[in-house]
Amino acid sequence: MNSIKFPKMFTSSGTNVVSGLTATKQNAYLLLKSEKGTFVSDPYFGIRLRRYTFEQNSYVLRDILIDEIYTQLAQFMPQLIVRRKDITIVQRDGKLYARFKAKNVIDFVTNMYEIVLLNAEER
Repeated sequence: MNSIKFPKMFTSSGTNVVSGLTATKQNAYLLLKSEKGTFVSDPYFGIRLRRYTFEQNSYVLRDILIDEIYTQLAQFMPQLIVRRKDITIVQRDGKLYARFKAKNVIDFVTNMYEIVLLNAEER
């Protein structure tokens, strides 16, 4: 699997391209950091995190976010095999993390991914 390196996409010699596990982590990051409806070519790409930003923090909201993450990973990342029970939402130090364990089809190794969904310091 190949992907264009983000955010440094272009260099003087051409386009930066990454492959393998680096491309998988980068694509998962871009998928989970994108808001649903903002990608013109596919309005279903991304999760609806902005919609739930000011909702009251509860276990129901966490389950909704886990469902969103699981659905998007299953639909847009066929190189990952992920189960819903392996996805957790963790809130720590003003940041909201999505942690999930997934088996990569490239090498059939199970890896743990941790992606910052929301950072209170960025606002």
